[in-house]
Amino acid sequence: MTRLKKIVLGGLAALAIGGVASSASAMESGTFQNRLNGATVGLPLGALPPPGLYSGLETAYLGWPGHGTGNQAPGLDLPAIAQAVPFLYVPGWNFLGANYAMSAVIAFYTFTVLPTNNINEPQAPIGWGAEVANPLWNPITLSWNLGGGWFVSAGFNFMAPIGTRYAGTPNPDYWTFEPTFAISYLANNWVLSANFFYDINTASTGPCCIGPKATTSGDALYGDFTAAYKFGKWEIGPVAYFEVQTTSDTGAACPALCGDLRNFAVGGLVGYDFGPVDLQVWVTDSVSRQNAIDGLDVWTRLGFRIWAPEAPKPLVAKN
Repeated sequence: MTRLKKIVLGGLAALAIGGVASSASAMESGTFQNRLNGATVGLPLGALPPPGLYSGLETAYLGWPGHGTGNQAPGLDLPAIAQAVPFLYVPGWNFLGANYAMSAVIAFYTFTVLPTNNINEPQAPIGWGAEVANPLWNPITLSWNLGGGWFVSAGFNFMAPIGTRYAGTPNPDYWTFEPTFAISYLANNWVLSANFFYDINTASTGPCCIGPKATTSGDALYGDFTAAYKFGKWEIGPVAYFEVQTTSDTGAACPALCGDLRNFAVGGLVGYDFGPVDLQVWVTDSVSRQNAIDGLDVWTRLGFRIWAPEAPKPLVAKN
């Protein structure tokens, strides 16, 4: 359990980042999706840590350089800096043979819109923004220990459109309901994990979109992957993620301003255990994309435990 605690603690700086600028969403013209692809890389979400309250800070430097493809804003670079603060509470309850947890993630981001595919050219920005993202709420996650170092989890997240709101904001103005599933292997110095999320989006209702209010974002499947090897206090290994739109956008703006989104990225991760705080750094680069704005992304994550229940005291003290 001690080793599991250290492994999971090192990845608990963010379970997800909701609403953060990463790739322009083909699913809703002129907006961003409620999930940031790649945000749970490095996290063995199949397993839960020991009872306690956990938090941290994840920072992402996104799209350096990157540019749009397809219907979604070709010829635009969109570098962004995103930060997320999560809170994960593990009360120690068991349900259906699984450990139970709940969590929330509050995220912030800034972005700049540049009118060129070459970020190194001295071009003046044509737009910028500083936003509070739509928060992510996780009322339930259940994790089962299958033995032999294997864990699986299932849960449910939702994102409400209560972040920064004004005409032209890239924050989605729709709800997202998100079933989750993860499988993780934590043994023999390996941390292997595949985290999956399926986003079900409601109709747009506010001032975020180029198209009419009736426009509905297509649903999407996300996957984040980690294969890290631990030696001493270090860990290192390859990572990857994908994002695939599974249903088409709807609305009067389609198909001219719509299109199915595809994005695949690979990279590498290195981490170090400082004891009470664990640090992870990883880099990913988009290797294939369609109707998306993406590029080289650099990520950092700090994870730590805020509180843990006290160990039980013996009824009779020994002399």
